[in-house]
Amino acid sequence: MIYIELKSLAGSNYVKALDVIAVQYTDSTRCAVMMQGGTTLPCNESAKSVVEKLEKAITDMASASSQTR
Repeated sequence: MIYIELKSLAGSNYVKALDVIAVQYTDSTRCAVMMQGGTTLPCNESAKSVVEKLEKAITDMASASSQTR
């Protein structure tokens, strides 16, 4: 299970990377992350940086999984 840290308006949220279903662009410094189950997290960071974190986490998870086989 891989968690990523997302900066929120009042601190940080740690979410499972595989539970994220969408990242909505709000403006250049903010976005909203849509999670499985209908939860929406407002984030105080750009959509691009959130997507980069997700891609890195999922890539790392896939490479770790292939190394254990």
